[in-house]
Amino acid sequence: MNTIETVVYIENSNNGQAVWVDNLDSLFWVEHSQQKLYQYHEHSKEVTHYALNAPILSLSPSLNNGFIATLKDGIGFFDMENRKLTTYISKPEPFFSDYESTGGTADREGNYWATSNNPQDINQQSHIYQLSPNLSIDRFSQDGIDYAAEPAFSKDGKTLYQSTKTGRYIYATKLDEHQKPVHTEVFCRVLKSEGQPHGLCVDSEDNVWACHLGGGCISCYDKTGQRIEKIDINAANVMHCTFGGKKLDTLFISTNGLGYDQKPSRKTNMSGCILSIKPGVTGLKTNYFSG
Repeated sequence: MNTIETVVYIENSNNGQAVWVDNLDSLFWVEHSQQKLYQYHEHSKEVTHYALNAPILSLSPSLNNGFIATLKDGIGFFDMENRKLTTYISKPEPFFSDYESTGGTADREGNYWATSNNPQDINQQSHIYQLSPNLSIDRFSQDGIDYAAEPAFSKDGKTLYQSTKTGRYIYATKLDEHQKPVHTEVFCRVLKSEGQPHGLCVDSEDNVWACHLGGGCISCYDKTGQRIEKIDINAANVMHCTFGGKKLDTLFISTNGLGYDQKPSRKTNMSGCILSIKPGVTGLKTNYFSG
């Protein structure tokens, strides 16, 4: 395994979920506190950024509409060329003033999945939404899964992984032939001394990579939930991870320079960064929303 390298440092940053877009040979992510879209061009190693005109939390590529955007209060399409939100697709919660979206990703069938949480709900229950290419949306409540980050899918696309803060669990949800949730069970649990699981991704060997919020590390679990690798990172809040690069052999990791109270985190030399490492395994190709 190679050493960890810094792609970019952003002072007092709240770096969101990153996505690799192969046809642009680039990594994209939203920095929330500044509301800027960042792009890392792998060929030139250049990092550029643009101001956003909407409170976008995450972006995923869409076959027909540039990017699909997870917003604080719904889902929309984002035009990369003009760098603006072009279409507001859905406000899936009739009471969305209480619920807030957290992030999303597409599955192999071209559906888009997004999660939301209600910070005012004493039970802290999460919901997950499946947006189909025809823009119809289904909502699934998930008891016991609170403050889930963006979901991730197994190699065959039939298992949906989600993290949760309470109990520090990662859950695995089996999907049926129509990509509908059937059964949810505990995949693994993170030790209290290692913080809380947050952003997830899956590699080509069907292993699950999990970031540790407040734990200063990222872990790799095999498909049975046993940890097989741990990478220590000199940053308190390790937030999101995804595979990218021309050969999909680079693991990109985002860390925050801000805590959830929006105050600067304990300063370390990897806080507020997008990091990269070649872990010796390749990732899965990014799924595109078919709409």
